[in-house]
Amino acid sequence: MFSPELFSDDILPLAIFLIMLGIGTSLRLENFTNIFRQPKAISVGLGGQMIFLPAFAFLMAFIWPIDPVFKVGIIILAACPGGTASNLITYILNGRVALSVSMTAVNSLLILFTVPLFVSLGQAVFLSEVRAIELPWYNTLEEISKTVILPVAIGVALNHFFENAMQRIQSALKYIMTAILLIVFLGVFIASEGDDSISIFSEPLLFLAALSLNLGGYFGGVFMSNFFGLNSKEKVTIGIEVGLQNSALAIFVAMSLLGSQEMALVAVMYSLFSFFTTLVYGWLSLYWIRWKGEARKFQNKWIGRIRNKNRDR
Repeated sequence: MFSPELFSDDILPLAIFLIMLGIGTSLRLENFTNIFRQPKAISVGLGGQMIFLPAFAFLMAFIWPIDPVFKVGIIILAACPGGTASNLITYILNGRVALSVSMTAVNSLLILFTVPLFVSLGQAVFLSEVRAIELPWYNTLEEISKTVILPVAIGVALNHFFENAMQRIQSALKYIMTAILLIVFLGVFIASEGDDSISIFSEPLLFLAALSLNLGGYFGGVFMSNFFGLNSKEKVTIGIEVGLQNSALAIFVAMSLLGSQEMALVAVMYSLFSFFTTLVYGWLSLYWIRWKGEARKFQNKWIGRIRNKNRDR
């Protein structure tokens, strides 16, 4: 018999550990040192997550015709930056994995301040009442260590000492880690089946709001990166990080800290599709970038031929 407690306490942390360990095997220590020696990309990404996305969420909440409690749910979701899922998508698409993991680690510390700030502001604006929340510092730091820092560090060490072996298994790891994440999604779905108080399909406007946050976050991150002159892989990586939020954390904040299933409904809906839509956005972006590159080469080739013919004349 399926046990939600066993899943959340044992299986889910182990799955996340294995995914981050696999991601770590594709990285070297210098990948991370380069990120912080040239901090432009991570600064743009953090700005997108901590400034652009919350501002975009407040704008959406102001204009979207939904109940105020759901508006706060949008703010909660926007305040919870992506985690393992965004790292895995970046890894699958061959983006800047070290940048993605670094943003996850830094964000996991920043949310200790930003989540209470944005959630309180959202309550004050849309509900005219504020229930103060505080993320547990020790538990948060322990979670970062167990699910990000430790497994990635082990993976980097394995890549350092067994580089040839790690490179040979990278293609297989992409399929294995994707399968692990799909099992996690299935487990989350089964674990929530018994909760009849939340209807996933009862609020179509809420579904559209969650989808708009995902879409707007991704392309907002890409456009910001383009504005600051980052390269193609950095654009897509930051788009993924800004566009894909940590729905599990948002559900925890809404239900465990604020005691509101209605606020959590936004994140529940978001969790059903956001991994797959973000993966599609990233793939289409890279395909478009490659197509533009090939088109430019083709154009330059024919321009060169025409110029040469004109010279011959």
